[in-house]
Amino acid sequence: MTDPAHPPGQVLSYVRSLADRVGGSLGGRLRAAYLHGSAVLGGWRPERSDVDVLFVTEDDVSRQEVTAVGAVLAAAEAGCPGQGLECSVVTVGQAGRPREPWPFLLHVARGRGGARTRIVDGGGRPGDPDLLMHYAVCRAAGRPVRGPAPAELIGSVPRPVILGYLAGELHWGIEHGSEAYAVLNACRAQVFLADGRIMSKIAGGNVALAQDLGPGAVIRRALDQQQGRVPPRDPGRGAAEFVLAVAAALRSAAGRPPGRCG
Repeated sequence: MTDPAHPPGQVLSYVRSLADRVGGSLGGRLRAAYLHGSAVLGGWRPERSDVDVLFVTEDDVSRQEVTAVGAVLAAAEAGCPGQGLECSVVTVGQAGRPREPWPFLLHVARGRGGARTRIVDGGGRPGDPDLLMHYAVCRAAGRPVRGPAPAELIGSVPRPVILGYLAGELHWGIEHGSEAYAVLNACRAQVFLADGRIMSKIAGGNVALAQDLGPGAVIRRALDQQQGRVPPRDPGRGAAEFVLAVAAALRSAAGRPPGRCG
């Protein structure tokens, strides 16, 4: 089990207000809004963290209503208490039976490097694999700001699917992410592999140190980067070796051959 952290008050207030606006744009057909990510896993840092939200609607929402929701979410970026808003909008049918290709109605992500908020319409895409982890985090620790407990609306994602996804994320992190991102994701992936707990990057790093799950110097350096004590850096050789070894263990446990993809 995962023990949810108490979300920061300013994050909860922001998401409650946002859920009210999204619900209004849907004419009462918003079934639930779940806060997830670092705000509920205990790793929230306003200078680094996004506000992660999953909205679940009725199955019969129109494209016009989806467009209206996108406008509400794009406008909400300015008041976000963290680094930006990251959220997905799915139907109750999509959430209740999570499966490939992980379809969705709408995805909203903050722009990188000063770019504008990205609004992605799910109607023209097969799906978003990242949703499988959003579902898993919501079921484990999601905070309902509207609607029932997450497990009442969101179906379970099979463990081998999650393990394969995490392995793919680790490969991506080595190629595109910072050392802290790659190493601490590897740490928390090891914890999930061991006992099914889902936790923040910082908590994962601390558990890995306490249980000697990886190179201590590399993990401590990653924790220092994540907490702003030292500047970020690209993954070094020791970090890459550690992360790739964890990815291989994940893929083996998932029953998948070695490779880059999740």
